Amino acid sequence: MTGSELVFMCADTGAVVCVSGGDAAARVLVFLPTGETFWAGGAEVRPDAMRVSAMAALFTAPAHVVPGEPLAARQVPLSIAVALEPAAADLALAGDGPERVTVVHGTGSIAVGSVIYRVQGTGWLSTAPAGPVVQRARAVFQDRSATFAAGTAAAVMVNTEVRRVPVAQFAVRGRDRVPLHRLSCALGGRTPRLVTGEIRDTLQHVTFAEPAPDGAGWMWWSAAPFVFVRSGTTGLGLVERTTRTESPREPSAPADDLPDPY
Repeated sequence: MTGSELVFMCADTGAVVCVSGGDAAARVLVFLPTGETFWAGGAEVRPDAMRVSAMAALFTAPAHVVPGEPLAARQVPLSIAVALEPAAADLALAGDGPERVTVVHGTGSIAVGSVIYRVQGTGWLSTAPAGPVVQRARAVFQDRSATFAAGTAAAVMVNTEVRRVPVAQFAVRGRDRVPLHRLSCALGGRTPRLVTGEIRDTLQHVTFAEPAPDGAGWMWWSAAPFVFVRSGTTGLGLVERTTRTESPREPSAPADDLPDPY
């Protein structure tokens, strides 16, 4: 796939990796269950491998990244080497849309400084959408099934078969912009299956603010790892949201009124 995006989940370590932005990725996010989040650029994603070797910013609280602005976060070496193999055939997420998705299995390692995590898991590999998608959810469950929901279209994998299903409902709870805290998604036609999710750690959330492609304002892209439940089966995944704003940052809260001088 050209211009691939990958969200990879390791059930053993609880790591969630998100690589997006094309072959020379603009965003590489690694969420660890310890509450640490790492961001770097310059990744390589192919249908058979994901590789990263860069200095990464370390976040231990919600982060807001704006291009051109300095980051106060500490920089640490980040290395990712994961071999990927397809777990199912790819399909178009929407019937006539350009975005194609497939499920991949992966094994390899994530190294942060001198700490090495051996990872083995499953992920969703997709082509980058032509335009911003308001919200997307990608999850892998303990029974090895998986779901990918975006807007009104979704893909569901059971065993090795990936099929397209409609989204009957996609509801999120949180502030108007970020972060999202809960999600409820009904997938399927006549008898939709309900998938619910909750943010794993409210302090583990990253937002990127970038100028809108049409020059009108800014686009905020946010991501956070979620814990999912479907029919009593738990899973792990990532929820993304894209919103248009007028400013790269939230307006500052007004200061409390100062008392009158004596």
